[in-house]
Amino acid sequence: MKKVQLPDDIYDRAAELAAADNVSVDRFVAAIVKERAGDWARVRARARRGSIAKLKRVLSKVRNAPPAAADRL
Repeated sequence: MKKVQLPDDIYDRAAELAAADNVSVDRFVAAIVKERAGDWARVRARARRGSIAKLKRVLSKVRNAPPAAADRL
């Protein structure tokens, strides 16, 4: 088994959450990493289906107008 070091504040927060779920910190962190790895895999799969041509086609449908007042910085 590999060891991973976490900053104390992150470990402490993970320990609190793990205790609330009645699981070990190792099991809690492993579950979070597994979930996030799956998220990244899905994002990468979607990115592979995209293309610059598709992006340009979608952006061509946006009208050329100034932003609404609520959208201005």
